[in-house]
Amino acid sequence: MRVALGSVITVSVLGSVACGSDEAAPLGDATATVTHYDYRFDLDTRAAHTTVTATLDTPGNCVTLPFSAEAPDAATLLVDGAPPTEATAGAGTLKLCGAGRAAGSTITLDVDSTVALATLDDSQVGYSIRMDANQNPFHYLVSWVGGCDRFGPCDDRPDQFATYTFHVTHPATLMVKCSGTITEVSPTETSCDFGFPGGPTYSTFGIAAYPRTAWLATDKGMWGSAQVTVFDRPETGTAAGIDAAYHAGFVSWMESTFGPYPYGAELRILVAPTYWSGFEHPGNIVLDDGLKKTLGSLYANALAHTLDHEIAHQWAGDQTTLAATHDFVWKEAMAEYLAFVYEDTSNPIVGRATANAWKQYSAQAAFFPVPGELPPLFDYYGDVYGPGPMVLFRQLEALTSRDQVIAALKTLLGQPRALSVDDVVAALATSTGLDLGPYAAAWIHGTGAPELARVQLTLTPTTLRVQQTTGLARRCKFHVAVKGAAETEVHLVEVDTFRNGIDQTLTLPALAFTPIATDLDPARECLVYAAPSAREVPHMEGWPHRNPWLSNRGSTSPTP
Repeated sequence: MRVALGSVITVSVLGSVACGSDEAAPLGDATATVTHYDYRFDLDTRAAHTTVTATLDTPGNCVTLPFSAEAPDAATLLVDGAPPTEATAGAGTLKLCGAGRAAGSTITLDVDSTVALATLDDSQVGYSIRMDANQNPFHYLVSWVGGCDRFGPCDDRPDQFATYTFHVTHPATLMVKCSGTITEVSPTETSCDFGFPGGPTYSTFGIAAYPRTAWLATDKGMWGSAQVTVFDRPETGTAAGIDAAYHAGFVSWMESTFGPYPYGAELRILVAPTYWSGFEHPGNIVLDDGLKKTLGSLYANALAHTLDHEIAHQWAGDQTTLAATHDFVWKEAMAEYLAFVYEDTSNPIVGRATANAWKQYSAQAAFFPVPGELPPLFDYYGDVYGPGPMVLFRQLEALTSRDQVIAALKTLLGQPRALSVDDVVAALATSTGLDLGPYAAAWIHGTGAPELARVQLTLTPTTLRVQQTTGLARRCKFHVAVKGAAETEVHLVEVDTFRNGIDQTLTLPALAFTPIATDLDPARECLVYAAPSAREVPHMEGWPHRNPWLSNRGSTSPTP
């Protein structure tokens, strides 16, 4: 028998009495913190068994968790190893009741269910089987923010950490990878034991499986304290295209700046046909198999940038995670920014390309980084990848210094904790000494499509007038290149609308050339655009969506 959605099955309604006491055990709805998920999943049948271990925060005898899998098997439901006194499944939750318990007590819930072969829209959030170009099947179970309840009872709040054990049954032809220490129990069973602090459900609750013939291992050596292995099929060129020395330098810089790599001694990089260019499962990064051959990316090297972005997420997003769903922007912005800082230090031309990409993406944003409408995450997440790093970090380093921005991030990262966007802004304000209240109101929070900050430049032989004509509250610091007839005739003029206002006439020094033209913001320090251009920035060829983080496959039509 199965629990019908919206029904209540009462196995017993007897109250319980605490053993050795005349005091009745507490009854009613308790709140709980999940500490461990033991998850069994069969790739073929999609049968799942979840054992949830939780600690009661408040007393009671009933615990309710988000649950969006198919209706549970009523005959096998257990609370602390015994049939529940009541079980209710419906409206996206599962409520199980047993003996009353005091706050601080441990409770276990066992649930059998079936995972749907279905995804969120055209993404891979959920469970999917996607074929690569050689018709190899890629099995992928992906939670993402707020999605772990698709697979069984799961506290899907973004700020929750837990430990996990995955037991995956699969055909012998498949290799299975998930976060944690992997053990091949048999040719058809693989387990992953994740016991590290800092495992949020959005990224840790995930399973990937691919034919053994498609995931050939390439040892990439030590990157900082982590041994790195790439699993790839040679046709993609990904493993060969990864510059081990470059990325080892990035990991070493991350460790020296923000603390040790959070997930043990191993980092696995899995290459497969994916909707997103990359995903940051702890210690188990997944990259799209088309990255090495991506055409039209505004990043100088899409593969290198994406990999460093996902590596940065091991600290910024995984170990330190989101306080709430609509804090999503800070983790993506931080991963983008940290990849950019290393690029810019190693090769300023590459860094400039990344900042240019952000500025182009930002011109098309339909939402603020923290949208006041609070839309579903899937509706707006793609709009954070340009404005996020520019507004939270690049513009602030231009107003102050990169060292001050990095100093703020040092106070935030390196430990398991949940952060809001306001927490990030507060740390930046402390480190930079800037009053960021009006700045956040203009650049970060709002409804509708942000109004672009546009400026009109008027050049004379001795002056440069800068007039901001739209987005008047959106102020920052940037440069204008004043140019002569020769390519080498360039003088940079600093413009600070944050401190000095939106209409400035700046006196040029005595120049050795005749100024005849201007270039607004050549270093891409601010989301300021030349008037009267509106939203005229073209989309990249082959990438028709605003979101730059989709793989080429995701940007067109994913294989069902």
